[in-house]
Amino acid sequence: MKEIVLKFDIKSGECRVDAKGFKGDSCVEATRFLKDCLGTCTDFQRKAEWYEKNLEILGRVHSNLCG
Repeated sequence: MKEIVLKFDIKSGECRVDAKGFKGDSCVEATRFLKDCLGTCTDFQRKAEWYEKNLEILGRVHSNLCG
């Protein structure tokens, strides 16, 4: 299930946006409206799901580990 979670720090006023259930860079497009409304992004961290898009498209992993 896809969801966007907002966490606000009452003391600093900082807002943290966490996109869950998105694969690849689809989270960027899904949260763009928040960035536009909230202002400058000071930190961007990629989770494991960011890298899953290529595996989903191909359906397999190619490796030369065995020679």
